[in-house]
Amino acid sequence: MNKPLQSVVICFLSSLLILFFWNPAAQGKTNKKSSIDGEYEQTHRETDVTKIMSVLEKKVADQRLLEKAKEKLSTLREPEFSLITALSKQITKEGDRPGVDIAFLLLTALIIFS
Repeated sequence: MNKPLQSVVICFLSSLLILFFWNPAAQGKTNKKSSIDGEYEQTHRETDVTKIMSVLEKKVADQRLLEKAKEKLSTLREPEFSLITALSKQITKEGDRPGVDIAFLLLTALIIFS
């Protein structure tokens, strides 16, 4: 990758991380959830993990890496997980368009660096 393009990608990823993960309004919040909400969220999260894994399986052939990705997905906090879920939905929706490669790069970067 040439130097100017690499700088642009690094700036873009840094901006995304700042925009999606820094929320001063949420710092003082406390979340009280019932057990029903927790069960629903767990079921919903498992469905999302399955969808994310299907996207990864189409592009990654190494089974060991796929297993590590699945383990990592189970430990992610909600903001990171929602962003990865949104990217995987976009990849599924877009098919083979050029933006899919960028979305897949962002998805894998978030899994690796989260």
